[in-house]
Amino acid sequence: MEETISLKEIFAILRKHLAAIFISMFAGLALAGIFTFFVITPKYSSQAQLIVTLPQSETTNANDVNTNLQMINTYKDMIVSDLVMTQVKDRLESENNLDLTVGQLKESISINQSQNSQMFSIQATSTNAVSAQNIANTTALVFQENAQDVMNVDKISIISSAVASTTPVSPNNKLNLAIGLVLGIMVGVGLAFLLELLDRTVKDDKFVTETLGFTVLGTVPQMSPKELAATIQKKPSAPFIKKPQGDKTAESRRSRSRV
Repeated sequence: MEETISLKEIFAILRKHLAAIFISMFAGLALAGIFTFFVITPKYSSQAQLIVTLPQSETTNANDVNTNLQMINTYKDMIVSDLVMTQVKDRLESENNLDLTVGQLKESISINQSQNSQMFSIQATSTNAVSAQNIANTTALVFQENAQDVMNVDKISIISSAVASTTPVSPNNKLNLAIGLVLGIMVGVGLAFLLELLDRTVKDDKFVTETLGFTVLGTVPQMSPKELAATIQKKPSAPFIKKPQGDKTAESRRSRSRV
C-alpha cells in the first residue's frame, strides 16, 4: 500500500511541475542542436584499400596464410612510422598545399583490417573531405614505394583509392539530439523534485499530523471566489428599528414635570 501511495505522490509531483519539465526538455534539445550544428566542426573520412603479397614458395600451406595475416601488424607500424609520415608530409605540402605536422598526420590516420583477411585499409579523417582523400591516397602510395625496400614482400597492390565523401562521419546529429532530449528531461524531473523539496507550505492535514506532530482540531474548506460571492449575497443584513416619535414627546414631558 505504501508503494502505491508513493507512486501516486511521484506522479502528482511530476504532473504539478509538468511545465518545468517540458521547458527543460526543449532547452536541452535546443542546446544539443546548437552544439551539434554550430559548434562542433564536422569531420570527413576517406580510405584506400591495399593488399600485400609475400613471396610464394612452391607449396602454399596454411602457415603461409597465417604469416601474411600476422605481417599486417608490421605494415600498420610501418605506415605510421617517421620514415613514411615524413615523406607523406613533404608530398602533401608540395603537391596538395597541405601543411600538416607528422604528429597531426599520425592522429588523422588509422589502419583497419577485416577479420582473417589479407586486405587492409588506410583511413584518414580531416575537417575537409578533399584533405582526407589526399592524406589517405598519399599515405598508400608512399607505403607502396617503401615497403618493398624495407620488408621482404612480393607485391603491394592498391585495390581502391580514397574518394572524397560528402557525408561527415562526425558529429552524429541524431545521437546528439537524442542525448540532449534525454538530459533535458532528466534535468526537468530533478528540478521538479527539488522545487517540491524546497516548498514548505502546508498542503494537507497529513503534513501537520505526521511531520509536525500536531493534532488537527478542525479544517476550513477552501472556497472558490464564486462560492464566496454567493455566500456573501445570501447573508441577511441587520434590521433597522426606527424609534417612534411619541416616546420622545413623553420623555420630554416627564423632564418638565420634574422641574
